Amino acid sequence: MPPALIPLALVALGVPAAMRAAMGRPRSLGAAWLLAAAAVALAQAAGEISGSRLGVLGDAQLLLAAIAALVAAFAVSVAEPRHRD
Repeated sequence: MPPALIPLALVALGVPAAMRAAMGRPRSLGAAWLLAAAAVALAQAAGEISGSRLGVLGDAQLLLAAIAALVAAFAVSVAEPRHRD
């Protein structure tokens, strides 16, 4: 695995897990991880294409990746059906 992918993978795994720990959602953590990984990869590509240097660690676009993972985890938590008690 290239060194730039390691912090991106940690962001893709950590942001949905932290959101679940803090708010109890998303309940389907696997779906959140999958969507966050795709969003992080897209954010990395978009940052490379645009030449953005904001929030960069080495070659990893960490700021864009964190925002993308947060949006992905939020989208999964919104899309989940609410359980009526």
